[in-house]
Amino acid sequence: MNARMAAKAAEGRLKNAGLEPTDHRVRVLMAIGNTPYPSSAPEILESVRTKTDINRVTVYRILDLLVEHEVLNRLDLGEKSRRFCLRDADEGEHPHFHCTRCDRYLCLHTDTLPLDRKALESLSLDVQHVDIRLEGICPACLKDS
Repeated sequence: MNARMAAKAAEGRLKNAGLEPTDHRVRVLMAIGNTPYPSSAPEILESVRTKTDINRVTVYRILDLLVEHEVLNRLDLGEKSRRFCLRDADEGEHPHFHCTRCDRYLCLHTDTLPLDRKALESLSLDVQHVDIRLEGICPACLKDS
């Protein structure tokens, strides 16, 4: 779950990634940083539009830029469905859980699903991206059963 992200924190993350902290970039990053689950581009757009005038194309370009600079993780879910979440500097990519009942995605910040990159390199694989997704029923849906 993401902690609340203030404007100063968003500006710092952008600067650390070598990006100029423009108002739109800061607002997009804050929208993602203040959501406890991976968000879709339309959800991010809706959140940012409540505070500033921004168009859909600008949001999509900012999301692509933040993924390219490893500020965000992008979950490619097929059929043009993507979700975005913060990428931790120390952790990088992390696994996600998809609840098949409520369709919510959760970030899993855990050491229990390690990826041995050295073992992959020994197989002569040049891994560019890792996406581990677990599926099942989330705790909230289990409680409602």
